[in-house]
Amino acid sequence: MSTRELAYKMIDELTDEELNAFITLFCKITGKSEKKKSARGIWHSAANPDLIPLEEGAWERAVAERYGVTDENT
Repeated sequence: MSTRELAYKMIDELTDEELNAFITLFCKITGKSEKKKSARGIWHSAANPDLIPLEEGAWERAVAERYGVTDENT
């Protein structure tokens, strides 16, 4: 598992309260203000616009790659 995958997995498992604490800490460490109150706002500032088109169908591709599931098998 890559570092990025591990980070996403850890963040996905956080409760709302833990996520808010993480965002607060992240803002303090990076020196960014807390104007953006949501995780979505924080992650948007770090997003790579070139990868956005690749998100379409990403879940389906990941499931197919990991489990060998295709539409024909369902």
